[in-house]
This record gives sequence, C-alpha cells and structure tokens, in this order.
Amino acid sequence: MGEQLLIDDLNQLRVFAEVARAAGITGAAKRLGKPKSTVSRDVARLESSLGTPLLARNGRRVVLTEAGVLFAERAFRILAEIDEATDAVASATETARGVLTVQATYWLGHSLLIPLLPKFLTHFPKIDVVLELKDFANLSTHDWDVQITAGTLADSSFAARRVAEINLRLYASSGYIARCGTPQSFADLIKHEIVDKHWANGTSPWVNFTGMQPAAIKPRLLVNDMIAILHAVREGAGIGWIPSFFAEQAEDVNSLIHILPEFKVEPMPVFAIFPRWRIVSPKVRAFVDFVAESLAIQAPVYRSLVK
Repeated sequence: MGEQLLIDDLNQLRVFAEVARAAGITGAAKRLGKPKSTVSRDVARLESSLGTPLLARNGRRVVLTEAGVLFAERAFRILAEIDEATDAVASATETARGVLTVQATYWLGHSLLIPLLPKFLTHFPKIDVVLELKDFANLSTHDWDVQITAGTLADSSFAARRVAEINLRLYASSGYIARCGTPQSFADLIKHEIVDKHWANGTSPWVNFTGMQPAAIKPRLLVNDMIAILHAVREGAGIGWIPSFFAEQAEDVNSLIHILPEFKVEPMPVFAIFPRWRIVSPKVRAFVDFVAESLAIQAPVYRSLVK
C-alpha cells in the first residue's frame, strides 16, 4: 500500500471547496468572510499536504488542475456527508439551526422567496440563509439544501413538495393596445408582436392551446427570464405570458391589460425539492414548511396548494 496522506485541518477542505465553487480566491474569501491572504494560505497548506497543486493561477484567473477537479468532487461529497451527520444530530434534538443554501431561478426568487425571507429569519434566528438566484440552465445538481423550481419534475432522485401554483395569462400594455389593437382570437396573435422566453421543464403555456401549433407563434423579442417579459410587456414591446400576480401587484394595475381571457392554461406548479438520500434536517423542514404555509395564506394571489 502507498503512503496515506493526512489532512489535519478540515477547515482547509472547506476553504478549498469554496474556492472551487466560486472559481476564484476573491469570491471564496467574500463568501467565507476571510481575507484573501488567509484563503490562499489555507489552499497552499492543503496542496503541501497532498503534494500536488490543486489550482493553476494565471494572473487573477484561477482554474482547477486535473488533480484539483478530482479532489473537489470528493471534497464536496465528504463535506456533504459531514453536514448530513450534523443534520442528523440536529434532527435528534429538533433544533433548526445552521446555514441553509437555497437555489431558485431569478423570477421565483424575486417574486416568491425574497418577500418571505425577512419573516423567516425572524422566526428562525439560528438559521442563516444563502440564496443563490440563477437562470434555469445554470441551476446546479448539488451543493444546495433546497431548490425552488417550477414545472414538471423529471429527476426522481429528489424528494419534492408542491408549495404553489401560478396562473399564467396573456398581457399587453395599454400603450401597445392603443398602437396595435386588441387581438380577438388566438389566430390574431400571428399579426402581433410577441414577447416570449425559453420555456424549460415542461412549463410552456403555448402547448395548452388547440387549433394552432405553438411553432406558428414567432416571438419578436425572446428573453430568458419571466421578470424580463414583465418589464418588456409593460414598456409596450408586445404581448406575453405573465404570472397573474405580477400584473395584480403592478404599481399601475391599468397599465397591463389581460388579453384573450377566454383562453385558459393549466397552472404552473412550483415545488420545493431536496435530495432524497439526505436526512431531512430541521432547517430544511422549517424552510419548506414556512414557504408552503406562507404561500397558502396568500392563496388568492398565488393560487397555492399545500400538500
């Protein structure tokens, strides 16, 4: 057997994992609340213990070496198991505490989560929250405790709880209607400016319509975020699908006009998901319960279902 390498400081492992996650010393130092020199020193000591470089430095840019990539994968797994063990102990005492990492898309984070967080933090003073907002394509498959996502759930390796349903409706601004007129049928939309997005995870509302193929609708403006659709439609760029509560919460309710109200689409389900293989810790249970219950109270707006 070869000589076994010893890592005598678990903190160095956490620091390196954060550097790998942030793809740089500066980002890791900010997240850890440490000076950059301390982070660099911890990584250097870890590299010395392992006898191989983990990072390749090119000016300000830091990339993982081949050994660094392999070590990062295992470091993430080891730290997750340590966190799981900690969660198991906390679960036994039923104390909701620790750092909770939540991932969500930009529009779900801004519209659903951020308004709830101040009250959550007040209710659970021993829980600190890291909220990571990303576009759907960049949501990671690891390194989070809870992920808030909309649409069809494709990965059965996660446990899920439905926390809300969101109604999508077609809207246009009053200025656009004055300029281009009101469509009287779905077929009329072909003659109008359409603001649309890349619909992921089975969330496209176009497929709910009959009598016309969604491909017949050619967007004039294509974006990747629901909030971008809201702003573009409000500024008169065209007609687009917007969550009804966006329109109802607008500063000037009359600025957005509901188009073709007779057309109904299935509500978009919103889920809180978490790894099935992990013990559901008190902090995760507390957060998911709080979100579901809070959205249920606002059911007239969000049309939430709590199960």
